Amino acid sequence: MGLAVNIYNETYAELTDKAGVSVETDADLPSDETNLVASSMLYAFKALRFNFRGLRLKQINNIPKTSGLGSSAACIVSGVLLADALAGGALSENGKERAIDLCAELDGHPDNVLPCITGGVAAGLAEGGRVEYLRIAPKGLKVLVLIPRFTLPTALSREVLPKTYSRADAVYNISRAVLTFGALAAGEYSLLKSAVDDKIHQPYRKGLVENYDEIAAAARGAGALAVWLSGAGPTVAAFIDASFDERKLATALKPYEKWTYRVCGIDTEGAIIMHHL
Repeated sequence: MGLAVNIYNETYAELTDKAGVSVETDADLPSDETNLVASSMLYAFKALRFNFRGLRLKQINNIPKTSGLGSSAACIVSGVLLADALAGGALSENGKERAIDLCAELDGHPDNVLPCITGGVAAGLAEGGRVEYLRIAPKGLKVLVLIPRFTLPTALSREVLPKTYSRADAVYNISRAVLTFGALAAGEYSLLKSAVDDKIHQPYRKGLVENYDEIAAAARGAGALAVWLSGAGPTVAAFIDASFDERKLATALKPYEKWTYRVCGIDTEGAIIMHHL
């Protein structure tokens, strides 16, 4: 299960007569075919049996990298949808189901790429190469993201997780996952505070996030309905409504210079091709 917020990467792609792949992007990212957008495009081109000579990309990366906000999923989705557009749109002929399947195959699971494509809150599973999912668009909610000025590599965040869990912890999380989706679908937002609680990853990962408890407390103190660790971290996210006191949050965050925040809307459209020549 995941949700889409209105922080967007922009990627421009064109086929060229010059052989090879070139990418104009951030200095800390690959500028050749190993770039995640480029490699996702090549994967999709192969699946579509589309031949080309050269490819040029330009990335404007507005989603913070290695911060638990889905930047990798956004790159995969960008690559697949751009490849589809350049190859004639075969993946999008009957909705975006084939694109979703391909993105989930690339990412290894659908939880991040799915809402990136569909928008809203999406819950899904992958089975037999196909993704089955439900999507909803909650009303009256926004998402507060508290983003630190430090990153947390996903590999490190995974290392601290145990290899097995007790039955009690599994039941604890399954029941809350079901309740979270149900509460969002039914508009019963008072249930979210308990529903987003977790025993599978947050207790182990929050120790890697400097001042996690204080930042979460600041969000709750300003009126957040529910607070959780976004993805693998270190970003902290929260559901908020019209009663949220942003000034109170800003005051509470003053001692924590490494942290900033942003109030986001829930994007209900998902990834789009903005201009197609």
